[in-house]
Amino acid sequence: MGNRFITSLFGHLGCAALTAALASAAGCGSDSTSSGAAGSPQTGGSGGAAGSAGTAGTAGKGGTGGSSGCKADGECKAPTAKCDTTTGKCVQCLPASDNCSKGKYCAAATMTCVDGCKSNDDCPASTPPLTCDVSTHACVGCNGSDDKCPAGQVCQADKCVAGCTAKHACPSPKQCCNGQCEDTTTTEHCGSCQPCASPLHTVTACVAGACSVESCDTGFADCNALASDGCEIDTNATAEHCGGCTTKCDLPHAFAKCDAGTCGVSSCETGWGDCNADPSDGCESNLAIEVANCGTCGNVCVAQPGAAPTCAAGACVPGTCLSGFVDCNADPTDGCEVDTLGDPDHCGGCSVVCPSVANGARACSQGVCAVGACNAGWGDCDGSLWTGCETDTLIDTDHCGTCGFVCPVPPGQQPSCAQGMCGGGQCNPGKANCDGNASNGCEVSLADDVANCGACNNACPAIVHATASCTGFLCGLGACDAGWGDCSGGTVDGCETDLNTSVDHCGSCTTVCPAVANGSRACDAALCKVGACAAGFSDCNQTVSDGCEVNTKTDALNCSACGQVCPTPANGVAACTNGVCGLGTCNAGFANCDGDATNGCEFATQTDPNNCGGCGVKCFSGTCANAQCTCLKTVLILKDDSDSGSQALGNAIQAAGYTVTYSAAPAYQYTGANPALSGFGAVVVLAGGPSGQPSVTTDMPVAGQTALVNYVSAGGGLVLTEWAAYHVASGRWQTLKPLVLLSRNVAYAGQVTYTVDAPYATHPIWAGLPSSFTFASTSNVGMAVTGPGIHRIAGSPQSVDAVVIRDLPVGRVAEIAHAGNYAPNGWTNTNIQKLVTNSVGWVARCQ
Repeated sequence: MGNRFITSLFGHLGCAALTAALASAAGCGSDSTSSGAAGSPQTGGSGGAAGSAGTAGTAGKGGTGGSSGCKADGECKAPTAKCDTTTGKCVQCLPASDNCSKGKYCAAATMTCVDGCKSNDDCPASTPPLTCDVSTHACVGCNGSDDKCPAGQVCQADKCVAGCTAKHACPSPKQCCNGQCEDTTTTEHCGSCQPCASPLHTVTACVAGACSVESCDTGFADCNALASDGCEIDTNATAEHCGGCTTKCDLPHAFAKCDAGTCGVSSCETGWGDCNADPSDGCESNLAIEVANCGTCGNVCVAQPGAAPTCAAGACVPGTCLSGFVDCNADPTDGCEVDTLGDPDHCGGCSVVCPSVANGARACSQGVCAVGACNAGWGDCDGSLWTGCETDTLIDTDHCGTCGFVCPVPPGQQPSCAQGMCGGGQCNPGKANCDGNASNGCEVSLADDVANCGACNNACPAIVHATASCTGFLCGLGACDAGWGDCSGGTVDGCETDLNTSVDHCGSCTTVCPAVANGSRACDAALCKVGACAAGFSDCNQTVSDGCEVNTKTDALNCSACGQVCPTPANGVAACTNGVCGLGTCNAGFANCDGDATNGCEFATQTDPNNCGGCGVKCFSGTCANAQCTCLKTVLILKDDSDSGSQALGNAIQAAGYTVTYSAAPAYQYTGANPALSGFGAVVVLAGGPSGQPSVTTDMPVAGQTALVNYVSAGGGLVLTEWAAYHVASGRWQTLKPLVLLSRNVAYAGQVTYTVDAPYATHPIWAGLPSSFTFASTSNVGMAVTGPGIHRIAGSPQSVDAVVIRDLPVGRVAEIAHAGNYAPNGWTNTNIQKLVTNSVGWVARCQ
């Protein structure tokens, strides 16, 4: 603003008059014109240049101010050729890069070149030389005073020379050290006049005025980041910093060492050993318990018979028995001496003695009694323990010499077995050995051999126009000539019938051209032909073999005439009745339950609970999905006198996702109303218990039995146990008897093995169970009753038929030959619990 004001006020005087007083004013430049033309509107907005000296010019008009000012020298022009980027103005000079001519310096206040020195080069030659005092911009001599010398120089012989004193300091950032200005960024003078220390194994550096470690000798490291002690750590031998500052030797159960920068084991903790000589896992072996390193590395504990080796407190001791082995004599010196998987005197457990075997030896296989070696000439061919070695392999043609070896049947002879060797017997009826060769047996059939008809060498004579035959041991007529047949059945007239034209013998004596679907018949070239069709029938496919094949009164595709197709009814298939279109069959999943053909098949049997899978099929659960009634996952247990046993079984069923209800009274007090059976998907009747208890000796009220029978008849599911067969055999449960699936002869107590029958291995009742399992049981020994829908699922060597089901369209029944609650924990076996739970799911149609 000041320059523009002065230029405007004195512009008419010219530049010469203002040079001395206003050397820094704008507008005095080489580009001024005598006419006082306005200066260019530069970025900084300077006023117009003044007219040249001598001629009063008209004051130039101020240039238009720039919007943001200059940003670089290239935007400015002489005489203000420099850009002050802090203000955005074009100026004559900048102090930071003084471009003024010799004898002048750049005044910071005005950014113009004024008289004065800016360096010693601006001072005239003199003896002693003059020095430029840049603070005053005057060339001076020092006259013995350091203060007259610039910083970093002192006065000697009336001239300023390099040096410093405590009172006359050095220019920043140098410091005065012993009379000289020193750079304090080097290791000789780092941050002060003192040099950096040089610890062993260390190369130092000066960083930001502080000594630091630049690098370390190989094998050493500066782990504490202190320059004073340099590279203080030997990483080749220091366990805390082995191979590097951050690598600490920390080995399990070991006192570590560092050797050549690698961690190793110095010694082990008490009770531990480095038995694999691998330092990476330290002292890995627990010498107190490892059988391969018991007490010391390499000391292996030796196993006793039937027992696993054991190490305890660093000493080998007798171990636990291996699977299947038992210490039956309680003598530790001979270990686990009994193999209960193979010892018939301790089969499955100590003192469990296998029974004797007929015609053979006892055996124990995987803890289960079995047939061992059979006596000579005998074999266990049915695989049953109870029949022993039942087969005489010396004479049995189906097991000759060994089980399963069936004697081959010689041609025309009976097989035989003698002393375990197969041979040939007498000829079969109608067979004969006409060639006298025993190797091909009775090779001739006397009933049909024309060369040996009825007897060896009795050849049938030839018949004119026909071949001879032997039938039923008698000679007769064989094949007729082509086109002729012996249709009368006698040999006298030979082959008397022309098979090419006879409609009763067309092509053969037995081929009678049938009446053609209400049409006439014919025989031409031994082929039956179709004549005219009767009323109501048509030959729509023009095929002779089926004659007038279409009944236009019943064919929906040809109803009343060929090609007349009946329209398709809703959800069904069209039908033709007396030549009139109507409803035939329904599509899968639909049914015409109201008998009205006009609305087609109106009921969806996939989802209708009153017509589930078919008309009138009502779902016991009230819900139908995919044409199957959905199950009720609610179970009623009619308990017996053992609440704990019943509870154990109920808990297993409930754990499978079912809601279990226990009857308030035991089964022998069940009346059908305590509780009622409605709302339950399955009922489990236990009805047993310890000997002498009421559940074992008391009949169920007839009302309760009747309720169960009606419940199953309505679609409910029933699960029974061995007790059901027991009660029926004892004269009780006579109303419920039709639902009891097992008979009862005697009972068996002990280890029982259930094995699923192969056809039912994937049945839902056996889901999740092994194909065979053994458990302690008091089991029914009896056979399954016969009847519609009754099938055996599993058998047992002890109880014969073990698991039986009745599968009928309405209700389902499952019975298991196990007397639960007769002995303590009778329902605790997990396989039996799973079997009962699966049975519940199956009878309730949940599986």
